[in-house]
Amino acid sequence: MNKYLLIFILLISLKINAQNDIRAEKLLSKVSNKIDAAESYKIDFKYTLENKMEGINQDADGTVLIQGDNYLLNFMGIKQICDSKNIYSIVPENEEVIISSIEEDEDQTIKPSKLLNFYRKGYLILWDKFQSDYNKKIQFVKLIPSNSDSDIDYLLMGINISNNDISKLIEIGKNKTKTILNVNSIVFDPVFEKDIFIFNENNYKDYYIEKL
Repeated sequence: MNKYLLIFILLISLKINAQNDIRAEKLLSKVSNKIDAAESYKIDFKYTLENKMEGINQDADGTVLIQGDNYLLNFMGIKQICDSKNIYSIVPENEEVIISSIEEDEDQTIKPSKLLNFYRKGYLILWDKFQSDYNKKIQFVKLIPSNSDSDIDYLLMGINISNNDISKLIEIGKNKTKTILNVNSIVFDPVFEKDIFIFNENNYKDYYIEKL
């Protein structure tokens, strides 16, 4: 009887420990409310990839424009357009365009169009460290994937508590790779050109176009 009682206590303990931290939930709710009030966004960011075991350390700046499931990403010399159905990766250096469907591109860890709201499901949410960074007061929230098969060990989302904007996102992979996204600025509700998320094949007549 004591054996079954011990198992029962352990199960209850695990259930309690797996609950979201209410402080983290409230803070993310403020972030979500601000995001939901806007219809479009422009984000300037710096991307860093680190893996000390493999000697990897890369930095790059980028910009992404988002409206619904549509986005326009300029990053590492590549322009990527998503019209909510297909993704068009334009590589000027090679004069080629690669077209893939969104379904085929599901292996991305966090899609550009989901950058501001990916955390809303599929994660255990915990309160983490506080940091003052260049006159910014940043509160971190730890996100642990509910899916044990995920390649992500955990994420740390840094939130600027003065304006409830996402300031930094750190992804720790199970292979010890660290990906850091520093958000330099977020502009809410910028006005975009009507055709900015439409790929026009006529603009790339000399390019090799491959459809996956």
